[in-house]
Amino acid sequence: MKAVFIPSPKQVEVRDIAEPEPMDDLVVVKIMSSVICGTEHIVYEKAPLPDLVGAAGHEAAGIVWKTDKAKYVKEGDKVSIYPTTAENCLRCIPCWSGEWQRCENKTIKRSQMGTHSQYILVPEYICLPIPNNLPFSIGAMIDDCIGTPYRAIKRMGVTVSDTVFITGAGPIGAAAAVIVKFLNGRTIIVDPNEYRLEEARRTGADYVINPNKDDVVARVRELTDNKGADIAIDCSGIAAAQIQCLEVVRSGGRVAFLGIRSETTPINIPLHCILKELTIIGSWASTPQEHMEIVALLKRGMPIEKIITHQFDIYAAQAAFNTFFAGEAVKVAINLWEME
Repeated sequence: MKAVFIPSPKQVEVRDIAEPEPMDDLVVVKIMSSVICGTEHIVYEKAPLPDLVGAAGHEAAGIVWKTDKAKYVKEGDKVSIYPTTAENCLRCIPCWSGEWQRCENKTIKRSQMGTHSQYILVPEYICLPIPNNLPFSIGAMIDDCIGTPYRAIKRMGVTVSDTVFITGAGPIGAAAAVIVKFLNGRTIIVDPNEYRLEEARRTGADYVINPNKDDVVARVRELTDNKGADIAIDCSGIAAAQIQCLEVVRSGGRVAFLGIRSETTPINIPLHCILKELTIIGSWASTPQEHMEIVALLKRGMPIEKIITHQFDIYAAQAAFNTFFAGEAVKVAINLWEME
């Protein structure tokens, strides 16, 4: 089988490796589509990393191909792969609550294979069902690219009366904007990348702002009758954007930080929290229950497919990574069984 590896910085290779075999609750999934996540920049720019083994990728969907002693899935099931970086204990309180991302007893994955591979070996419990008529590229995004902003939007209680300020028009921010619009909220999205701003317009954002050209705070005040946004969601992880979220949100507003990039945010956050009486949350990933909620939204017609701007076959993996990390795409899918 073929799999994508990143052996050195910005160098992507397609290698032939042995096809995995199922064992106990580990099942083989034939990956039909795997999408590139922004967090893969760490591997792309700094490879090889000693603590990462095997092929790249963690967002994918495919077909259960081979099983051994599986109890919950069967061969032929159409599934997405929950993007866990370790195996969960399934016995702690967070796990019992479905909060897998907060498992208190994570263990090393028994298989270190990445999803940019034609076949992968994974625990059956992370194979979550998707509808037969759902494109694999969309199924691949459910539990990370869609699930991450969906969970925050749900926790923030977005309604039709809310103006939502979003920093970052990459995959997470673009998905956040589509979700908010589908829930009939109003969106303002900020990014210095003009290509991604144009894509945000195309996918329905009400207003877009380039921070290199406009005074973001002044523009948001203008668009909200000087009140500020009701909700601000940072999807960039950039300190300046995180600061903007705190500055533009109204008194009594809500802020969610989703982006993971900057280690520190140089601002007096307590002052903003106290004087504005803000509600601030951190949020990441989604739960199995939210997986099913997102599937329900997709069945109702949420147009999330609009954020996939580029699709490549596996032999064009180098071009896929280059395009994505050059900021010339929003979401990029690698279709593992389409050949040049």
